[in-house]
Amino acid sequence: MRRIEPAFPDLLPVSHRLGPPPSAVSGSPVAVDPVEMRLVWQAPSRWRGVGDRTVPRRPVRVLLHAGCARQEHEFLGRLLQGGCGALAVFDGALAVKDLPAPTLEGQAVVLAPWLPAFWGGGPLPDLKPWRKRGIAAGVLLCLGPSAEPFDQVNRGIDEAKEAGAAFVLPSPLSLPPEDRHRVYDRLAGEGGDEKLENLLFHTDLGQLATELEREASRACRRVGLPEGLPGPATSITPRGTFAAGAQLLLWARRLDLLDGVSSAGWQLRRAAQALLASRRDPQALVAEDNLRVIPGFNPWVEAFARSVWAGSGEPFDEVLARWVAH
Repeated sequence: MRRIEPAFPDLLPVSHRLGPPPSAVSGSPVAVDPVEMRLVWQAPSRWRGVGDRTVPRRPVRVLLHAGCARQEHEFLGRLLQGGCGALAVFDGALAVKDLPAPTLEGQAVVLAPWLPAFWGGGPLPDLKPWRKRGIAAGVLLCLGPSAEPFDQVNRGIDEAKEAGAAFVLPSPLSLPPEDRHRVYDRLAGEGGDEKLENLLFHTDLGQLATELEREASRACRRVGLPEGLPGPATSITPRGTFAAGAQLLLWARRLDLLDGVSSAGWQLRRAAQALLASRRDPQALVAEDNLRVIPGFNPWVEAFARSVWAGSGEPFDEVLARWVAH
């Protein structure tokens, strides 16, 4: 197990990875590494076991892949018994029995990557059995350029709903030139393809990713799917505390995308980190009118937190209206 620094920490607030990054599995030409949000193209490699099997003294949130969940079932059980949280990436054969029984509410969460067929993606697995086990299972919606990208995003959300997802996490893909050349060479043919070349090499990928993320939010609202991670919880960070902090982090990122250098997102980010560190129940603090005991909860942050956790109210409604506006 090693410490990680996710490319999008506001979207994926986990601190450790158990086992190696993924490999492409049989039947799929590509896998996704959620830590770097990179495509992984290599053929399946021989499994490398986890060297250090020491359970941390302080519980941590751990990311692991399907192969690791199967191979390290016993050690994963010890981590859960020790109060750690597990975010299992459903990127290979993964049955409900492959995850040890959680000891805390919301301690284990399952995340299935979704890619457009343009990038080698296939159908989503059935996520409904996890709900019967009481484990939240959702979809990592990987956003990148493709033919008719906005239609692709809506198709991904519809497929997530049909698969039984409890939530969606839209996240941009990191696409270095070698990945774009690989797809171009596969699709363009010997005569080349000017339209495809413009899409992959002359598009503002950052701006496109932002617009696709906004389209994903519109689609999620259309089908009634929540966005953002609801867990994993640990023995020191209950599910409600994590989910509330993750919502603030999500909207801190979105404020940054909307407002740039003038964004107030840093205020939400600071308050979210303080809330996660406090281990306090945010709903109890709201009921007691006592959110101000958490550092960073100035009047604007407190008003935003109350409204975003309730799903409506100012100033959240104003930010949401700007975010989903066409």
